Amino acid sequence: KSGGVCCGRPLKLSGESDSAQKMIDYNKSLFYKHNITTLVTSCPICLRTFREEYKLEGIEVLHNTEYIARLIASGELRVARDTHIYTYHDPCELGRGCGIYDAPRNVIGAVGTLAEPKHNRRDALCCGGSLANTVINDGQQFRIAEHMTAELEATGCQRIVTSCPLCNKTIARASRVSVVDIAEVVAKNIKSTTV
Repeated sequence: KSGGVCCGRPLKLSGESDSAQKMIDYNKSLFYKHNITTLVTSCPICLRTFREEYKLEGIEVLHNTEYIARLIASGELRVARDTHIYTYHDPCELGRGCGIYDAPRNVIGAVGTLAEPKHNRRDALCCGGSLANTVINDGQQFRIAEHMTAELEATGCQRIVTSCPLCNKTIARASRVSVVDIAEVVAKNIKSTTV
């Protein structure tokens, strides 16, 4: 009755195309019923699905990093800089899938220092936790995550920042440093508007 809306991609990947289409049709009617003009999601998988499969005429679909970067650039959201060194992991679906590389970096750069890993942007390493992964087992996924996370940690960062809930969960299993969602970083650095 309340809460988030699933985009339907998990159903589609499992072969439940009819159920996925019913979910898509339901969600579209819900968005239009409530006169949604901007749809913001924190999940790159949902972002790509909403953009590519929903055909949402008149609705702007944004990843939360794009929306947050827009708010910071316009001055509507004021953030303080901290002394932390962050490194950022480019999620496969957000980067290679949707071409979003600059917005997360602009957000991180507004709050702290960004240390780039050896492989980033289009060449970023996968975390190993892909939703579509049906070929490798959990142990193999964990080894991929360990390898990728070691490269992130080699930057000397104090915190690894993600912009994908699935990557966050996967990286946190293998990391020796703090792993945080980009929205958490921003929330902790919001400047008070009171004088």
